[in-house]
Amino acid sequence: MFKNISLGIYYPGNSLLHRLQGRTKLLLLAWFTVYIVIANNYMWHFAPYIVLAALSFLGVVISGISLHHVWRRMRLLLLLMLLGAIPTLFTTDGTVKPLYTFGPFPTSFDFIRWSIVAYGVLLTIYIALFLLPIPSLQNISLRSWLKRFRIPLILITLGVIVLLWLIRNIPPDATFPVGPFVITNLGVWSLFSLYTVFIVLYIFSLLLTMTTTPIALIEGLTMLLTPLRWLKLPVDDFALMTLIALRFIPTLIEEVEQLLKAQISRGADYAHGTLRERTQSLIALFVPLLQGVFRRASDLATAL
Repeated sequence: MFKNISLGIYYPGNSLLHRLQGRTKLLLLAWFTVYIVIANNYMWHFAPYIVLAALSFLGVVISGISLHHVWRRMRLLLLLMLLGAIPTLFTTDGTVKPLYTFGPFPTSFDFIRWSIVAYGVLLTIYIALFLLPIPSLQNISLRSWLKRFRIPLILITLGVIVLLWLIRNIPPDATFPVGPFVITNLGVWSLFSLYTVFIVLYIFSLLLTMTTTPIALIEGLTMLLTPLRWLKLPVDDFALMTLIALRFIPTLIEEVEQLLKAQISRGADYAHGTLRERTQSLIALFVPLLQGVFRRASDLATAL
């Protein structure tokens, strides 16, 4: 379960990104961050985000790491990011107009209704693929691939039902209310830009840590922070703390895996049961985890 966490874990390779110096990749990451900050100042300008998406895809290809491998490391975080970014949909400063257009595209309730009809057709096809005895779909791998979309489709279907209830008896030229809230152009743009920025920065951070050894990364960071020595700042101490933190991530994951196996061997079940039972199982995991982390940190401090 925790093996899908890649931030801080190096993957050996001989690609162009692997051969670049650590400070070069850190400078590129800083440049991308500045680029994103500047791009956020312009609403409904998609060109900077298209460039960022293309650079992210190009970086994954150049690194030699498979897209499926990167996706496995991102899917859970993407869901958490989306849940955290949804409140920005209702952002308003009191002067922006309600949502009548989505960028250059007109948006009306008729358009939403037809979109829901199209989704219903796709959902019907998906259900038919499962229920009808089509010989070409008896392949086990294909059916398991289709099963991956069950939970997203259930969530989308529930959202569609709620949306249909909200837009009932509303004229096509009305605003876009969601209960007591009103979705505005600013809210939609804030959701899109914030979510895209999180995804792109996480991909770049993944590529940085997966293609750079911790030692090379800290050496590059130390070189970039060299001017701070003139201000009598402890650059070397900061670099050492960063290196220890990066090296501690695999140790922490290993500790979690060992505790999970030990708890499961004692009868703990983290995947089934009521919410209360699973919460109690997680609490029983966190207490020894904290003890193990503090023990390893104490051993490291003694060794230093």
